[in-house]
Amino acid sequence: MEQNKPLFRALRLERVVTFITIGLIVFVAALNILISLIMMVMEKTKDIAVLMSLGTKKAQIRRVFIAQGVLIGVIGTAIGLVLGYAISWAGGHYHFIALSPEVYSIDYVPFVPRAMDGVITALVSIGISFVATIYPSWSAARILPAEALRYE
Repeated sequence: MEQNKPLFRALRLERVVTFITIGLIVFVAALNILISLIMMVMEKTKDIAVLMSLGTKKAQIRRVFIAQGVLIGVIGTAIGLVLGYAISWAGGHYHFIALSPEVYSIDYVPFVPRAMDGVITALVSIGISFVATIYPSWSAARILPAEALRYE
C-alpha cells in the first residue's frame, strides 16, 4: 500500500469517475422512463377519463403510473446489476485488462465487485426512476373526464 500509494489513489479516483458515469447513464434512463410515461399518458387519456368517470380516484391513477415507472426501474436495475457483477467477476477471474509490468507492480487490473457498491447503485437508480414518475402520474391524475371525452 505504501509503495503504490499513487496507483491506489488513481484507482480510488477511477471509482468516483465510474460512479459519476453510471449516474449519468441512470439519469438518461430516467429521462427515457419520463418520456415513455408522458407518451403513455397522452395515448391513454381517453382510457384514464373513462376510469375516472367510473369512480377511480386521482390517487389510484397516480399509483398506477408510479408503479409502472418504478417497475421499469427495478427490472432495469436488476438486469444491470446481474450483468455488471457477471462481467466484473469474469474480469477478476480471467484478468482481461493487462498492465505493463515495467510500469506497475501488478500485471493486471483487479476487479473486486463489492455488494455495497451494488446496493448504492440500486438505491440511486430506483430512486431516480421513482422521481421520473412523479410528473407523468400527476399529469394523468389531472385529466378531466368531460374534456377528454368531449369529442368522442
